[in-house]
Amino acid sequence: MLSHPSDPNCPYVRMSASVPATQHDLWDYLSLPKWDVTMKSMDPFYESVSIIDESKYGNTHMVLARKKTKRLLAFGKRDFTFISVSDLESMKYNVWISGTVSVVTQRIPRVKEYTRAFQDSIAFYEKTDPVEISVNGRTYLVPNTKLTIVCRIDLNDNSEDGEGGNIPMWMYTKTVGSTGAISLRNMRNDLIQNLKKKITNGKFEALNNR
Repeated sequence: MLSHPSDPNCPYVRMSASVPATQHDLWDYLSLPKWDVTMKSMDPFYESVSIIDESKYGNTHMVLARKKTKRLLAFGKRDFTFISVSDLESMKYNVWISGTVSVVTQRIPRVKEYTRAFQDSIAFYEKTDPVEISVNGRTYLVPNTKLTIVCRIDLNDNSEDGEGGNIPMWMYTKTVGSTGAISLRNMRNDLIQNLKKKITNGKFEALNNR
């Protein structure tokens, strides 16, 4: 965890995973249009995502979206509104970059029975040395990507017209590490299984095999 200088009670969390996938495949897996499939595997509380608008300025692609989550144990459902930002210029280099920024806008009003929550994040997709995986008794050398995510989540709405939320921060800090690790593990397992299916079906050309 990383402390925030002005609000140490709501820390940033840094997570990373080494994933046997190309940068493109990992980026595509985590893209908003895929969330209704991929996030249901990664996050047991995920409910839905709605893309409100998107635009492109130079090499920056931005998507305005809303994510809803199911009830968090004894607490109510959550509603996140944010802009997803992708740095397309970074795709020319070894590390691709994307992130999310929470926004409050009249275009996405609060929803009845949901508490507004906030999440800011940045993700780095770094191409690393290939790794070996075993498929049907044969060993294949495949691309590998290191994913690093730094995020800050506030599950309570303490703004002037907010509805609170009442999730104790100590509960968040005690559980965010384990839940994040499980999410990344599920993501990694999904991508490994997808890669194995491609190899088995002859739809993926490994770097070499033996």
